[in-house]
Amino acid sequence: MKHRVPMWDRPSWQVYLLLPLLHFATVKLSFFCAVTPENQVVVWLPNAVLLAALLRFRGQRAWLMACLTFSSDVLGNIHAVQWNEAVQLGLINVYEVVMTYLLMRRANASPRLERIQDLGKFILAGPLLSALFAGILGAIVIKAHDGGATSYLSLMRLWWFGDGLGMLIYTPLLLAFTQVMTEVVHFNWIDTIVVLLGLGLMLLIFSAHGAEAGHVALTPTLLLPFVLYIAVRFGVRWTALAVALISLASSWALTTGHQAFGGMPVHLAIMQAQEFILTLCIIGMGFAVLLSELKAHQGELLIKVRERTRELEESNSKLAALSMTDGLTGIANRRRFDEVLNIEWRRAARSRQPLALALVDVDWFKKYNDRYGHLAGDDCLRTVAAIFTANIRRSGDLVARYGGEEFAFIAPAMDEASALRMAETVCRALVNLGLPHEQSPFKVVSVSIGVAVLVPQEGESAEKLLRLADQALYQVKEHGRNQARLAEALVSK
Repeated sequence: MKHRVPMWDRPSWQVYLLLPLLHFATVKLSFFCAVTPENQVVVWLPNAVLLAALLRFRGQRAWLMACLTFSSDVLGNIHAVQWNEAVQLGLINVYEVVMTYLLMRRANASPRLERIQDLGKFILAGPLLSALFAGILGAIVIKAHDGGATSYLSLMRLWWFGDGLGMLIYTPLLLAFTQVMTEVVHFNWIDTIVVLLGLGLMLLIFSAHGAEAGHVALTPTLLLPFVLYIAVRFGVRWTALAVALISLASSWALTTGHQAFGGMPVHLAIMQAQEFILTLCIIGMGFAVLLSELKAHQGELLIKVRERTRELEESNSKLAALSMTDGLTGIANRRRFDEVLNIEWRRAARSRQPLALALVDVDWFKKYNDRYGHLAGDDCLRTVAAIFTANIRRSGDLVARYGGEEFAFIAPAMDEASALRMAETVCRALVNLGLPHEQSPFKVVSVSIGVAVLVPQEGESAEKLLRLADQALYQVKEHGRNQARLAEALVSK
């Protein structure tokens, strides 16, 4: 996964200092590596510097950046052409870059160039349209000042291809290396071998004469697999660097007479070199951007899957809780009670600890419903459940609605005296609440509680504990209700 700092920060004074210096350096680098002795440009780099700056800072202080690069453009070209021609060509270069930026904004292209559709919009706006219009104007200026035997269409095509390739190759490179990225590149021994072989092959190809070495044909096309390997293993940033280095090397080989594309006239060799650079860039960068986009989509999909899985787990937990919860009172239901009773019975059998169980019945509840109505009856049951929850608070205890007006609680590791005392506390708490019940002899809502405590023995089941608690509850009802009673079979002697 990639992590970046915010891209749209405001340019600092260092940017305004470095921008013209870098622009001027690329002008000189272009003349050194990519301009033939006949003064024909293979690849023109400087326009990519201004375009990358505009994209990097989203057009902030565009006028100042344009003025700075225009000045360095004129200064860098003044040795090759007259000053007035240098000014006109500098203005056309600025126009070309600004037009590219505005067309990209119009098309809503992301300045990061990390998606295929954004790369396509960039190619259309810059290398195709803006460079073409600038080539039309530039050829007019060059033809008017220099004349010469080179036709207008040839001049226009040279400008168009040279500027278009310069933007296509070096704009993504500059953008990639001005974004702070913390992606870790795992460089293994296979990568080392491939990179060394690629660099060796590049050196051999561009230092050979006539596109062959030892009667073996060596053309720059052999470097395409190397670039694809870089794209697969190292992503957009390093692919852009590899494409830039190979493009500069091929331009240098052409301008120094090494004839990397075979023996042919200069204008054909330039066209061949430009076609190779274009192919290299589209295949290498296109493939790298496509893989980056696929990885980004995969990462987003994984995040969505994790979020969806978490949501499903939460939903399942809620459903599980609902399936174990009584809808009226909000405490455990009969299903949960049966499950916990069996679990605690087995645990008590293993640990030889007592297990306490109480069955509770709301006294004369049918009469309460008849007198106050079913809605009041529901409120009454919720109140009884709240009294139980408030007075039975140990972490291992369970309060449940057993059915109708019946409740139950389970208390692991509790002896007879403690269990009976807890049940009596609940009885008193409910009476003290004073919930009116005119049909009861006590005039308030009360409960009867039967309590049983057992240490499970081998061969016994939890049904025995339930029967004892039920018997105790029956005895409570026989003796006047509104009290708690311990199962007689277990009363201590």
